[in-house]
Amino acid sequence: MKKSNVVQPYDLESINIKNWVTKSNILIESTYKLSLQEQRILLIMASKVQPNDETLKTYRFRAKDFIEIVGNKKGTGFYSYLKEIVNGLQTKILTIKEKGRQRNYNWVITSIYEENEGYITLQFHPSLKYLFLELKEKFTSYQLENVVRLNSVYSIRIYELLKQYERLRKRELTLEELRHFLAIEPTKYKQYGHFKSKVLAVAQKEINNKTDIHFEFVEIKTGRKVTSIEFIITSSSALNGTSSSKETKLKSTQSSLDLLDNEKENGLYHDLVSLGVKPEKIEWVLSEFAKEQVERNVKYTQGRLVIGDITHPHSYVIKAIQKDYAKVSQESKVATPKKSTRKELVPDFMIEAEDKGKALENLTLKEKQELFYEENGNQIEFEKRLLQFQELRKMLVLNSEEPNQEELKKAQEAAVQEVLRNMNEDLRKREEIGLKPRLINDFENKELREIYRTFLHKQV
Repeated sequence: MKKSNVVQPYDLESINIKNWVTKSNILIESTYKLSLQEQRILLIMASKVQPNDETLKTYRFRAKDFIEIVGNKKGTGFYSYLKEIVNGLQTKILTIKEKGRQRNYNWVITSIYEENEGYITLQFHPSLKYLFLELKEKFTSYQLENVVRLNSVYSIRIYELLKQYERLRKRELTLEELRHFLAIEPTKYKQYGHFKSKVLAVAQKEINNKTDIHFEFVEIKTGRKVTSIEFIITSSSALNGTSSSKETKLKSTQSSLDLLDNEKENGLYHDLVSLGVKPEKIEWVLSEFAKEQVERNVKYTQGRLVIGDITHPHSYVIKAIQKDYAKVSQESKVATPKKSTRKELVPDFMIEAEDKGKALENLTLKEKQELFYEENGNQIEFEKRLLQFQELRKMLVLNSEEPNQEELKKAQEAAVQEVLRNMNEDLRKREEIGLKPRLINDFENKELREIYRTFLHKQV
């Protein structure tokens, strides 16, 4: 008997919307532009990936199984439309920005539509393996049914971005960041009102009605312009039934709450609240890090706050816990021990201030810049504060509801002086750690840029 050379086809896969999709957060926050149907097909593929898979496998489906999930385009036969989508997936690009590099990947390495048989064969590109497999941290999971029911590409992406922060219950994104994640062209929805009605409102209605989370959003303004959105996220019971995986997650959450109750009794919870950390972040910190690590970094942050080293304790303490600043600081002290006599004569906070000065001498310019940003915020946050101070000062000077030209001029001058005062303070802090002044072109706001230009000229 002659041996057959025919390659056996891959096993047929069924589509189960109860399957779980697990993605690296790098993928959640990447940039790509896909149609709704393309997104649904890739999500179905992602739901077939199993945690114990060693490679990204090839999947073969019946074309008819996609009809209900993928949907159809008006005036086109379903199978012709599906063939068009499948063949087009080869050209779709995923852009990943990581460690200062931008990498472009093809989503799939295999996309075949077998017209006569009515089958589809698909395989993710092998380079995407690290985004789906062997994920031990920084990943997001959800059931397929949450996203295949959504009818907007933006709703799917916003769902993933919010699901990633479900445990923290809040997520703030600038409009620029949000537009970037959603791959919205600069010329599309230029007016915030259009963006709100076509993107945010649609996503809110869909996600709240069809998924396992619910969100509200708050508009954050710089002056009169909306520049950021704060999403308030809560878990919902929109979907009936709870899988064993979900039960495990609920138990994990309960353990975190139990731990939280214990910490409330011993004062650690109170210490974090006093530093301005919100309850939802406290819950996350206490469930993610060892108690000893949290305690030593809370004390470390309190000490630096006393000597005026930090201005944003609520964000600094979180970073301190994550990177264990207290342990690093202690190890550096052991490496260069101080004389015991000096220790008895000088208060601890003064010694820490001196240590800081010595430590700064050994930092690179980049490390100094990072330290400055951690303690004082980045350029965007600095400009935001300046504009807030400017507006507040103007309001304080204006006493009447209908001010005359002289009063307006006086208020404007006072507002500019307030901005200059803050710029001067910022320059002092930068000089203290050996950083050069900010560049004029660093400022996005035109008015602030001109004020800063005048400020620098006066310094010379």
